[in-house]
Amino acid sequence: MSFGAKFRVLREAKGLPRAGIDEWVNLMPGTVSNWENGFQAPEEELLPDLASFFGVRISDLTDEAA
Repeated sequence: MSFGAKFRVLREAKGLPRAGIDEWVNLMPGTVSNWENGFQAPEEELLPDLASFFGVRISDLTDEAA
């Protein structure tokens, strides 16, 4: 499963809109949509914060095999 697909599952499980994540991480509007649709990936320095927010390991977000 791709990063974007995993991210979408985690975001939806928390009941958060895409805009909520954009604001929380201080991203440009549409960034999360681009992640979820596979158009771009998050900057590496955001991964620890994203993993912490969702209560998962970084590898849970980035490993394709999971």
